[in-house]
Amino acid sequence: MHHPRKSFLIELLAVLILLTVLPCYVFSSTVAMVGGSATVDGRPLLIKNRDNSANANQEYYFNDVGPYSYIAVTYAGVIDQAWFGVNELGFAINNADAWNLTSSIPGPDDDGDIMDLALRICQTVEDFQAIIDSTDISGRTLPTTYGVIDATGAGAFFEVDDHNHWRFDLDDPAAAPNGYMVRANFAYEGGSYHLGQHRHDRVTALLDSGYAAGIITHDYVSMIIQQDIVNEETDPYPLPFDGRERPLPYGLLHTHDAINRDITRSGGVIQGIIPGEDPLLSTLWAIVGEPTATISLPLWAKAGSTPVEFDGPEFSALNLKAQEFRDYLYQRNWAEDAIDTWRMIDDRGEGLLPFLNSLEARYADTGDSALAVWRTQGMPSASEIASFQNGIAADALAEMDAWGPPLQPEITITWINQDQVQIDWSPVTLDVFNRPITVASYCIYGSDQPFINRMIGDSLTTTTAPPVIILTTEEHQFFQVRCQP
Repeated sequence: MHHPRKSFLIELLAVLILLTVLPCYVFSSTVAMVGGSATVDGRPLLIKNRDNSANANQEYYFNDVGPYSYIAVTYAGVIDQAWFGVNELGFAINNADAWNLTSSIPGPDDDGDIMDLALRICQTVEDFQAIIDSTDISGRTLPTTYGVIDATGAGAFFEVDDHNHWRFDLDDPAAAPNGYMVRANFAYEGGSYHLGQHRHDRVTALLDSGYAAGIITHDYVSMIIQQDIVNEETDPYPLPFDGRERPLPYGLLHTHDAINRDITRSGGVIQGIIPGEDPLLSTLWAIVGEPTATISLPLWAKAGSTPVEFDGPEFSALNLKAQEFRDYLYQRNWAEDAIDTWRMIDDRGEGLLPFLNSLEARYADTGDSALAVWRTQGMPSASEIASFQNGIAADALAEMDAWGPPLQPEITITWINQDQVQIDWSPVTLDVFNRPITVASYCIYGSDQPFINRMIGDSLTTTTAPPVIILTTEEHQFFQVRCQP
């Protein structure tokens, strides 16, 4: 049930006086908004990849302090600050720090408090304008860009420093020629220092392509844009990367300036409504981890809760799984931001990314099918919606827990003569996450060059157990054993 709207001036004063102190983390988020005129179904989208250099422990939580309840992303254990979310009236907000604006106001970063306040008291873009007007007077500690949309289809970016702001409306052809806007970590009204210019331009280019093709949807954003790893120097697509970015080994890529970064911790896509629809139909497609290492799942404010997989007693289990997958993808012995594209997907089309994308596509279809019914027949009860989203989250985590390729066998090679070689290895009993696994057989590959890209070579023979003796040729001087689970 909607609460009556209340004056927020007392609430705002309390927020400004009683700011919650958090560690000073470095943010470098990428945000965008897309109007209904540019999407397939006519519903607006609010987008964020949340980057953080220190705290990977993120969760999505439900806040009903009021007047309005909301769902949003925050740090594990924090319940009074928000960094991306939507409330029961269809008002949604994101933000990205603007490093070319300045603030002379001392104190901890106030963006999480302002966004919490906005989600609790705002119904429209104009309500948020009033918060910005008020904080222009009282002062803000963190220069940032806030993006907001509401149930009427309106949207705007607000670039703010300590006492000033600049507004860019989604329906202004000068600000959003095709009906969408993008920001990284610089304000258009700020100085010449443009942190994240590549990310800004890459998101814009992908939205341009999607707009031209008429394919912009929430899952186009989550699986194409938010997972993108093109950096300033290299376009690795189609994956796996068939090249070398020195000094990294073959197939590895620096991600620190990509949309999907080594410090991307969470994010999502908020799918709004067509004006006139029930605002409670607003859907948060939540990502609680690095986009290449997890999936987007639907959440609704009407549920009155978020699944325990998103908000556990201490940490989000989905987030911890995403961290485990992220650590599998990255080769940090080479560089903190060196992602192994061959672990994402190999030349046979197998790997973590196709697994996650197929899983995400399944739940996107499940969520979209439910929404199609709710839009015509009305939303079910809060308990039914909670049960629905909880079931999706539990099933998704179980599927993710079950995935894991076998460890790569370490082989020893003994030349019997110039035409024969014995290859031996210890039987593989664990997957890459050190869980028990059964390997049905082993395939031996030979090549005339070292297996620096892991997947070259000719299949020579298959066996159920080591060792194996191979007849060699001049073309087969290097060998590799691959498990067949």
